[in-house]
Amino acid sequence: MANKVYTLNEIKSHNTKQDLWVVIHGKVYDITKYTRDHPGGADVLVDVAGTDATAAYEDVGHSEDADAILQTFCVGTVSDAGDYTRPKAVRVIQDTAENETRKGDAGSGWVGYTIGTGALGASVVYVVSRWGHIFTVPAILPSGILKGGFSTGFIAASLISTAIGTKLAKQLSKFTQIESGFTKYPASKPSSLVKHNPHLEEGFLDAKEYKSLPLIQKDTLAPNVYRFVFQLPNENDVIGLPIGQHVAIKATVDNQSISRSYTPTSNNLDRGRLELVIKCYPDGLLTGKYLSTLQIGEKVQFRGPKGAMKYHNGLCKRIGMIAGGTGITPMYQLIRAICEDDTDTTEISLIYANRTEEDILLRDELETFAKRYPHNVKIWYMLDQPSENWAYGKGYVTQAVMGEKLPGASADTKIMLCGPPGMVNAAKKGLVGLGFEASGSVSKMTDQIFCF
Repeated sequence: MANKVYTLNEIKSHNTKQDLWVVIHGKVYDITKYTRDHPGGADVLVDVAGTDATAAYEDVGHSEDADAILQTFCVGTVSDAGDYTRPKAVRVIQDTAENETRKGDAGSGWVGYTIGTGALGASVVYVVSRWGHIFTVPAILPSGILKGGFSTGFIAASLISTAIGTKLAKQLSKFTQIESGFTKYPASKPSSLVKHNPHLEEGFLDAKEYKSLPLIQKDTLAPNVYRFVFQLPNENDVIGLPIGQHVAIKATVDNQSISRSYTPTSNNLDRGRLELVIKCYPDGLLTGKYLSTLQIGEKVQFRGPKGAMKYHNGLCKRIGMIAGGTGITPMYQLIRAICEDDTDTTEISLIYANRTEEDILLRDELETFAKRYPHNVKIWYMLDQPSENWAYGKGYVTQAVMGEKLPGASADTKIMLCGPPGMVNAAKKGLVGLGFEASGSVSKMTDQIFCF
């Protein structure tokens, strides 16, 4: 079926949530079954249903995981797709006779500048540092000073050099502070600057190639939720997974190559093993038809590490977490790493939502951390169907709940989300209403609101 050729006119009729096709780079994808799992929610997909969605797909900047998932839904190609042209990237202008470029005028910290026009039509100076960074400085100069002979050129160079020196000094100061981290650690804990970080060790995983591991343990934690334990080749091997990142699992199901990403609950301190907690949906291709039936001794293919988050001590002072169901796994990974590092004073406030009390995963482990490290971890549960003597919250994670249980918006606070798309999208809107900065479709470590 994947070899079938369609026209754009034929694709137009597949434009509903129940029958959703898109065209991306000349290929046709039936993503109807993926609407429930899409991290951005179904509405984003419905908006481009029945159209050539190449530009929208590229604008968001999907990961390798997304590309791999997309290929599993390919049903053919389109005969009359338009050509997609990527936006032109900024390039460094070389020093030629045709370009008005100067070198060395602002001292040893930069290589050159080019006078040009900014996005709003204003004159700007594009500065290239010796480290390859590009800065812009507004060309706020007397009218006509960029024209003329030696004297005006000398004056222009002097003014530009002064502006660049000031601008560059500020940006390089920020750059060195961020990279060195000298301002982030109290003088009383100098050892934190040189302490070995076991979570940055390279290990079994390979970011480009899938490698197999045998299943050695499988426990049922809740209905359709399993703890899978896989054995590394040697008892002292580590996964090689930075905190906050995940692994991809690949399998062939019903003659289709399927891959999905999951965050391990184990880390590099757990030598010789890789542990995952996964909910296996009965109608899921990878979870329902493959992982749920997996037997002890069978091998599974893994690739990684993957993901935009790579947590480190000092990333921020406070972290608010909202998790739903198995979305607790990346949160648990971070909570564990912070609590196990005696130099990490990050404060965590977790809101964990589930249907019933029996659905709460890793509860004993989470509450053990909260009891042992009360200054680091605070937990608030939300249930759809609580018992009569339930001591925590009931219903949805509303803006009011977030305002009460999470830290307030500030430069030293991040909020992390993982769970069903509907919950995540509602939480993002509520957080923006509480003063947090809205994030893009693809999360970055610099975002105040980060979605796993």
